[in-house]
Amino acid sequence: MACTVEDFKLRFPEFADQTEYPDARLQLFLDDSIIYIGDDENRWGNKYNLAHCYLTAHLLTIGTNTEAGDISSKAGSVSSKTAGGVSVTRAIISKNRSDSDESYSSTAYGQQFLIIRNLCFASILTATS
Repeated sequence: MACTVEDFKLRFPEFADQTEYPDARLQLFLDDSIIYIGDDENRWGNKYNLAHCYLTAHLLTIGTNTEAGDISSKAGSVSSKTAGGVSVTRAIISKNRSDSDESYSSTAYGQQFLIIRNLCFASILTATS
């Protein structure tokens, strides 16, 4: 079952503010996330709704940050801040991931999405002699 606006707000009350996150905007991001995960719920087992919600939260966070002027979301999550001298340090994202996985690492929601995805889909292993 796909995540609904109601499911999303229940799981993530931080997005429940109707002024900042109107239902139409939430539905737009719910629809967008299906482009990434597909609409075949059987492929995800019983984790489709969970993956759909976490990916939506990730995309919504990236979109909101970009709208606020932060276009550096792909650079990694903020690991330290300083107020007086205005300093921001971003975490270095591990280079043993694919480029698409790096973008998910920029939010806690994306990181959780990766865990769910990895539970549902086995990695391809190659044997060498």
